[in-house]
Amino acid sequence: MRKIIYSLILTISCLAFSGVYAQETYKIGAAFALSGSIAVYGEGFKKAVDLAVEEINAAGGIKGRKLEIIYEDNKSTPKDCVTAVRKLITVDKVPVIFGPAASSNFMAAAPVAQENKVVMISAEGAAPGLTKAGEYIFRVFPSDVLQGKGISDLCLRLNFKEVPVMYVNNDWGMGLKNVFVENFKKAGGHIMDEIPYDEGKTDYRTELIRAIKGNPKAVVNLTYIKEGAVMFKQAYEMDIKVQWICGSAAKSPKLIELAGKAVEGIIGTYPVFSQETKEYKAFRAAWKRKYGDEKIPIFAEYNYDMVYLTAKAIEKGGYTSDGIRKALIEVAKGYRGVTGDKTFDQDRGVGSEYGVWTIKNGQIVDYKKD
Repeated sequence: MRKIIYSLILTISCLAFSGVYAQETYKIGAAFALSGSIAVYGEGFKKAVDLAVEEINAAGGIKGRKLEIIYEDNKSTPKDCVTAVRKLITVDKVPVIFGPAASSNFMAAAPVAQENKVVMISAEGAAPGLTKAGEYIFRVFPSDVLQGKGISDLCLRLNFKEVPVMYVNNDWGMGLKNVFVENFKKAGGHIMDEIPYDEGKTDYRTELIRAIKGNPKAVVNLTYIKEGAVMFKQAYEMDIKVQWICGSAAKSPKLIELAGKAVEGIIGTYPVFSQETKEYKAFRAAWKRKYGDEKIPIFAEYNYDMVYLTAKAIEKGGYTSDGIRKALIEVAKGYRGVTGDKTFDQDRGVGSEYGVWTIKNGQIVDYKKD
C-alpha cells in the first residue's frame, strides 16, 4: 500500500512539475502610469499591449511559450518610475522593459536599465535626449527634433509669425519648446514669450493671462491631455479667442471628453502613418472586437508595434537582454507595423513625417485649410 501511495505521489508531483514547466512564460516588464497625473495615457497603453500579447499567445506564442506582461505602476512620477524599473529588474528579473510615458519619467529610469544592461523601450517618449543613456535604450516613437520643426512650419504656413509658446516644465516640454523656438526663429518668426507651467495644477489662469499679453493671434501650447483640458476650459471661460497650436501629446479623444466644446478648432501636429494599410485596418478591427470601441487611445498603435517587435527580437535573439538588444536592430529593418516602417536609426530611434490634426464637431480629423 505504501508503495502504491508513494507511486501516486511521485506521479502527481511529476505531472504538476511538467505542467508548471509547460506553462513557463517569457516575461516582459512594463513600468506604466496606472495612477497619478498621466494615468490617462497609461490606461490606453495597457490596452494596446494586452491586445498584442493576446494575439501573439493565441497564435502559439514564441516557440511554444506565451508572453506575460508584469505591470508595475510608476504612479506618474520620476522617483516611482525608478522604483518600478528597479523592482522589475531585481525581483522579476526581466530582460526587457516597456518604459514609462513622459520623457522626464523615462529618462529618470533609463540609466537604471542601462546600468543593469536591461533593454528598455519607449513607445511615446519624444525628447531628443531619450536614448542618450546608452545602447540598451530604444524608442519606437519619433524624436521631437522632427516635431519641433513641424510645429514651426505649421505656424508659418498659417501665417502666424508672432506667437508666445507655453510648455510643460519637464524634459519633454522643454525639449520640444527648444526645437520649436530654434526652427521658428531661424525661419524669421518672433517668439513673444516663453511660458513654462507645472503638471497637475487646477488653475492656469495666471499663465493664460501672460500668454495673451500683446494680443497674439495664435498661442503654441505644448501640453499633455489633463493639463490641456484644464487650460482650454479656463481659456474658454475667460473668453480668450486665439488659435491654439499643439503637439501630438494632446491628440486624444480623452481631451475632447474632458474639455468638450472648449477644444473645438484647436490645431496640432502628429507623426503621420497611413490608416489605409492592411496592418492598420487589421489593428483597428482587432481593437473593436476586443474593446467594442473605435476610439483608439493616443499612442496605442506605437505600444502595439512595440510588443510585436519585442516578440520578434526574443524569437530571433533569445530571452536575454543582449540577445534582445542585438536582435531588435535586425528584426526592425524594413518591418512595417501599424505605425509604418520601424527601422531603427543610429540612435536606436525611428523617423516619421508629421501631419496636422484639428478638432471639428467634437471629432479629431486631419486639418485642411479653408
